[in-house]
Amino acid sequence: MTGHRAWFLIAALIAALVVPATATPQRRSELERVEDIYRAIVAYQVLFDRDEVSRELVQSALWDVEHYVAELDSRLATDELFIDDPDELSRIREWVAKAHLQAALLHARGVDLEASIVEFEKVTELLGRHPSSWDVEIERRARRGTLPEVREVVYEMARTPQVVDDLRTFWSTGVVTRFVIDDLGPDARRSLVLERTGGRVDPFYLASWELARTRFAERVVRGEHEVRVVLPPGEYALSSSTGAVPRLALRFEAGQSPDPVIVGTETFSFRLATADTCRPRILQNGVALGSLVDLPFGTFTIEAPRGCARRLPDKITVTPGPEVTVRTEPEKLDYAREGEPIFLFVTTPPGSVYTLRM
Repeated sequence: MTGHRAWFLIAALIAALVVPATATPQRRSELERVEDIYRAIVAYQVLFDRDEVSRELVQSALWDVEHYVAELDSRLATDELFIDDPDELSRIREWVAKAHLQAALLHARGVDLEASIVEFEKVTELLGRHPSSWDVEIERRARRGTLPEVREVVYEMARTPQVVDDLRTFWSTGVVTRFVIDDLGPDARRSLVLERTGGRVDPFYLASWELARTRFAERVVRGEHEVRVVLPPGEYALSSSTGAVPRLALRFEAGQSPDPVIVGTETFSFRLATADTCRPRILQNGVALGSLVDLPFGTFTIEAPRGCARRLPDKITVTPGPEVTVRTEPEKLDYAREGEPIFLFVTTPPGSVYTLRM
């Protein structure tokens, strides 16, 4: 028996044991069936209370959880067509929302932060509002009991706003990162290599990184234009084994919302018009640039030195295309006084050198 099927059956048995006898007549209502599936999902919580659980067992459990919530989604879609009672339908929808919130918790504890965020977004969709404003009681975590010779499970209950806070704590350990793959063929895509070059090395971070690396490679090869993965904070490098794209150094911090990373074959150069006390520090993807020549396209953060009275943009984004586009944040700095920089929305041919007027 495979790990997936074994854990699916175990959870089903546990769920059957905890359903009250009065709730199991020969023909139960749809609401009771939905509650049973929810209890099967909750039963997996006790698995995540054990430190010695293998990664394979965690993945098997999460596989089962995903199939349970998929079944609930399918049931809800059918119920919306055939159930006329709006109150019963509302109760079913809330149980399905609670199931997705449980799935978000389990995926977060199982290190799959990306799937946790996706499940949470489904809760928001079902409720029609942010779950932090939804105040119901839910199982927060589970542990094995202490009664001798009894298979006891003790559940800790919490209100949903507290559960949302727990999820935010988990998510703060990951950075949602978007890679925009610009005009690369299949061979060039297969040559892309994402490496982790620095950061914490505890098991949680390492497991999160391995999952992100696998998903990145799969999505790149699949031909996705924008590849989104959740990376643990740290330092990274993106390169090509064939040299098809310039090497990118990346640095992400916890709680950060980084700009999209543009991956392509073309480069450009910045040139400072003057070198004085207002020479800015320019960073890309969280890493300070040592050279302004042959840069990959993307967003650049501008840091003015202390004491610089001139007006500098916070960011400059250079986007490739038939006509290269340069834009700044703040968007308008074109009414600068004499001696101040002037930055405009402009378009230029590829391969140009962009002059930062100081």
